[in-house]
Amino acid sequence: MKKILLIALAMGLSQAQAATYNYVCKDHGKTSALKVDDAANTLTWKGTVYAIKETDCGRAGWHAEKDGVGFDFCTATKGVADFDFKGSPVTCDMKR
Repeated sequence: MKKILLIALAMGLSQAQAATYNYVCKDHGKTSALKVDDAANTLTWKGTVYAIKETDCGRAGWHAEKDGVGFDFCTATKGVADFDFKGSPVTCDMKR
């Protein structure tokens, strides 16, 4: 029985854990929701769903792209994230 438990535990630890992250972002003085769905490889912001892939920026980060429009969504510590969208800075805080 212990062998089965150890095997199951080891298998669970080796699989990547995908998650959904929810943020509140400020753009031009207005707030809006942003959601990163790591399992579906999507980022949703202002009603637009972007395809994402991981990138090396910040503590964790994704490159979001749709129809030739792209940006790097980069996270820092304590739930802070930011990105530039069409030349304007956007700052985000993780919803808790």
